[in-house]
Formats: sequence, C-alpha cells, structure tokens
Amino acid sequence: MRAKFSLLMIVFIIASAGIIPISAGAATSSDVADNDYTIKSFHYLKVDEEYVDSDAMINKVTDNNLKITMVLPKQNKDGDWLAYGFTSIKELDKFIAKDKQKIENIITPMASGPCCTDFYEHKNKGGSYIYWRDGFKNLPSSWNDRISSVSTASPSYSYSTTLWEHTSGQGYGKGVFFRHQDWYGKTANLASDWNDKTSAIEIK
Repeated sequence: MRAKFSLLMIVFIIASAGIIPISAGAATSSDVADNDYTIKSFHYLKVDEEYVDSDAMINKVTDNNLKITMVLPKQNKDGDWLAYGFTSIKELDKFIAKDKQKIENIITPMASGPCCTDFYEHKNKGGSYIYWRDGFKNLPSSWNDRISSVSTASPSYSYSTTLWEHTSGQGYGKGVFFRHQDWYGKTANLASDWNDKTSAIEIK
C-alpha cells in the first residue's frame, strides 16, 4: 500500500562551527547533476520505523503528526520521493542511534572529503552560499528564509543534515532530514512550496 503525503516545509542541515557567508556566481553546467533532485512530494515507506503497509496505518498518519521527513534519493513511478517519517525529534534520535551503529559496522570511513554542508540561495548550487560543519544553528536574519538548495558534507565527517522551518525559540516546526550516506555528491533542490522557508539548520 502506498502512503503519499505533501509536507508543508522542508528543512535540512548540520551544524557546529559557525555560518560563513560566501559569494558565489551562478551555477555552471558542471555544477548541475544529470539527475534532477527537486523534492516535491513524498511516498512514506515507514513512520517511526514501522512500515506503512495497511489502510489502518495510512489513516493514522497525517501531515499534522509528521514532524520530520527523512528523504531518500529515490522516487516511485509517480515522482514522489521515498521517505521515512518521524512524529517527534525523540523518534528521530532513536532511529539515528541505531542507524549510526549499523553504518559503522558496514562502512569504512573515507580518508578525506568535504567537512561541511553547503546551503545555497538558488537551486542547483546557484548564487551566494553558506556552510556549516556540525551542531545546531538558528540562521541569522541575512539567511533566514533564503535557502533553495543543499549539498551535504561527506559521510566521513558527519551523519546527517536537517532543515528546520522555524528557529528553536519558535518550536522548530516541520523538518526535513538528509542522511549524508545517501545524499553526498548530489544537490537537493527545494520545491516552490518549501523554497526560502528554512530558519534553522542542524548537522549531526
């Protein structure tokens, strides 16, 4: 059974050091991946680590109780991005703890790679950008509601990037979560409904 939902906001990122604004020119053809990773709608495979495989489960899940979406870099035949949903930060943290342990057992960390996630003001890594290494950061006013695309850090440096709709003082709102193992080397573009909506970023 297929569960398809639209999410009001999308949030990514990863943080710890500091946000450093950098001026960049428009994206060149070499910056744009062969595949279009514009994220518009989701097909949820799991919610809080339970498979969404029955009418009863689908009916229990709505946009209102899905707080965070983990996007996988694959789509179904209708173009919806495969995703895991989480109803709270606590449920997400439980998943991360188990998933990190699995990854450590099967992946040998790379010797080097980009240490930071890059956030761009335009799609396909266009315009100015900022980068963030690890931890949580409420965006300064100059970057609030400005992010349009994301390029994650290497999985050898950090695990994930989350974009939050609101600041921590405003309760975070909806979040969108990118596992670096899945997204490193790809550029995720935010669809029009979520473009320029990010107020905080988090890298773990």
